[in-house]
Amino acid sequence: MQIGLWGCGTMGNSLAQGLMSTDLARIPVVYDVLPEAAKAAAEEYGAQTVDSSEALLSHAGLDGVIVALPGYLHAPAVIQAAEAGVDVFVEKPMALDAATCRRMIAAAQEGGIQLMVGQVLRYYEPYRSILRWLAEGRFGNVFAASMWRVASSERVGGTYWRAKRAQSGGYLLEVGAHELDMLRCLLGRPETVHALSRKVLPRQNELLDYIAVQVRFAEGGAATYESGGGSRIPQYGFRFYFEGATLASDSAFDPKALQVYEDGRQEVSIAEDEFSTEHGVATEMRLWVTALRDGTAMPIPGEEGLATVALAEAAYRSAEMGVPVVYEVESE
Repeated sequence: MQIGLWGCGTMGNSLAQGLMSTDLARIPVVYDVLPEAAKAAAEEYGAQTVDSSEALLSHAGLDGVIVALPGYLHAPAVIQAAEAGVDVFVEKPMALDAATCRRMIAAAQEGGIQLMVGQVLRYYEPYRSILRWLAEGRFGNVFAASMWRVASSERVGGTYWRAKRAQSGGYLLEVGAHELDMLRCLLGRPETVHALSRKVLPRQNELLDYIAVQVRFAEGGAATYESGGGSRIPQYGFRFYFEGATLASDSAFDPKALQVYEDGRQEVSIAEDEFSTEHGVATEMRLWVTALRDGTAMPIPGEEGLATVALAEAAYRSAEMGVPVVYEVESE
């Protein structure tokens, strides 16, 4: 498989390295608006550089393209690729609002292309195993969940695109798209959303210091999510309340930190070999390329990316209005 790389920054290189590690594809061509970034990537992956997105998408024999750009640029790139008939993997968040996501899905359908969204948290441990246990019914269903991911945005400022909500989507999209997607995977379709936010610290950026999101789900579940850049202590963890167990972690990317309790403080031992050793990015690249090769459905199609963006959008709307709002994902 021949995969083009559109965007040679940190995430673009992470995806490219994950792709190359699968031995299922190669990268013959790369493009970035910064020539030095494209040159460095081309040297690493044995690719050629081109000086335009048109040249990238028209490269002979291309089977797909990875779009790894700032969030506000995802839609134009995906739509251009769709018009060129090139299948796309687009990094999360899919876009910065639900209406734009719908336009991307429509363009993919009109262009007859496959579109996958990079909600990679599903493939990182321990989340990967937790979703498997849910599917297997090991601990029953999830009836409630709490997730938090807060840090300091002290160094995020100036002209940096992540500091601008209009370009990154702010914490709930640039970062929180991971956790909001996970909550949907665990609890299903959201129904109502209530959020509160604060921005009080003298930072040189547009990012919220704190936002708390409460979600009620259609099947009766409930969840909370905390995010923001105003914490002096970086924190990232979760509590997942299954019918038969509570799963907890205060170091969410470390499978060894996962605690599983079935009865009070009685901890359940999880064997290390239950957890995958494959890097999450390598997994999503392997699944994407395999689906392209075999002509099967995308593991995380555009509709999934839309649903997560719509949830973040509802949370922002609730925080700005000061009242709960109804979750809406369908086209108006």
